[in-house]
Amino acid sequence: METIAEAIGRFLNSPGFKFFLICGLILLLTIPLLLVWGLIEEREKRAEGIQQEVAREWGGAQLINGPVLIVPYAVLRVSMQAGKRTEETLERRAVFLPRTLNVRAKAATKVLRRSIYDVAVYTGDLQFEGRFDAPDLSEVEADVQSVRWHDAILAIGISDVSGLKKAASLFVDGGTEIPFEPSLGVAGARDTGIHARLASLPGLSGEQTDGSGFKGFNYRFSLVMNGSAQLSFAPVAQQTTVGLSSDWPDPSFTGAFLPTDRVLNPAAISARWEVPHLARSVPQAWTLGSDGLNRLSSYAFGMRFIVPVDFYQVVARAAKYAMMFLATAFMAVFVLELGSKREVHPVQYLLVGLAMAFFYVLLLSLAEQIGFLPSYLAASGATVMLIATYVGSVQRSFVEGLIMLCVLVILYGLLYMILQLEDYALLAGAIAGFVMLAAVMFGTLRVDWWGKQKAPPDGQPSAQPISQPWG
Repeated sequence: METIAEAIGRFLNSPGFKFFLICGLILLLTIPLLLVWGLIEEREKRAEGIQQEVAREWGGAQLINGPVLIVPYAVLRVSMQAGKRTEETLERRAVFLPRTLNVRAKAATKVLRRSIYDVAVYTGDLQFEGRFDAPDLSEVEADVQSVRWHDAILAIGISDVSGLKKAASLFVDGGTEIPFEPSLGVAGARDTGIHARLASLPGLSGEQTDGSGFKGFNYRFSLVMNGSAQLSFAPVAQQTTVGLSSDWPDPSFTGAFLPTDRVLNPAAISARWEVPHLARSVPQAWTLGSDGLNRLSSYAFGMRFIVPVDFYQVVARAAKYAMMFLATAFMAVFVLELGSKREVHPVQYLLVGLAMAFFYVLLLSLAEQIGFLPSYLAASGATVMLIATYVGSVQRSFVEGLIMLCVLVILYGLLYMILQLEDYALLAGAIAGFVMLAAVMFGTLRVDWWGKQKAPPDGQPSAQPISQPWG
């Protein structure tokens, strides 16, 4: 009768125990995989830092928030304090949005290279024209004491004014030219931009409570600016129309509204937006508060100039499947071991796993230099040849090394296919994982997991056990 010690010894030398040990090794390999994920994140942040550095020097993502008409006015507030009537004059500013805004924009792009990183930048030639109706203060405040029409300004919010490369002027009613000045022209405003003082317009003098000296006017102006990553516009008018063209081959339309028309010709990309004021929950006039013009920013729309292949995200996605592919490779080695007279030591399993984990380091480092596809072919080819040669040498069998080669080629080919199927990556990965699990289940169906040796018939030699003792 088998003693407890013999049963324990038999189990420790059984395929079942080794299977659990292999599972433990797979969990242990999560440590180097975590280091790989940390390395991917660190390199991605480094690339983002380079992009921000170039943006500071060339020009950042540009958001044009305007033009708007800002008119200062005063209101009288009467209050009772300790039984005494107190009058206080409060200075405020009204914001009026234009009736129409038509923008014709052209973005000439190029790629700047800093170290090993590429940054997409552009130079924008922007033409603005439209009309402001005569402002009505009653839309903003019911009890207006006085209005300083001569201090009215036309302001344009620009997210990165350092990108402006030429002086600009406002043309009113096709004749009067007013140079733009720095800042929004509002004391304490946190927004950045430029403004033009409208005091030179006819009839704007003195303080009035009505708009008799301020009629509606047509406007036009041009801006030439540098930017990077994105060019966006806020729908400030009752009817905002924006036409944007570019030579960037891989644009991405972004923001609150998609273009109504687009032409995706690789040589010349163009898009057109038409946005009515009913599509944004912002009135045509309000009192300027601490939020400045930001209430329109959430409705901005435009075009992103993105680098076509963001290999950091692709490598990070590939690393998410690392555990599944490690388990499949280990099971392949295990099945080959069960059918062989030579055993694979746990340390050798661990070395195979480290080689597969190091594949992602190779992939990341090469992708930064030569692009994703060539780096994937090089990294996967080197990893497949290394592991297949190693397993064949351990088993001292060319055939088993060739079998491992085929298994790994299928694995890495499958991984590349999953990475290309962005929308169906989860489905493809789930199906692949299920098929791999089924293959392992039926491939090990006849394994003697307990390591028991069947008693041979009388006069027959002992049967060779399925798995030899290992240590």
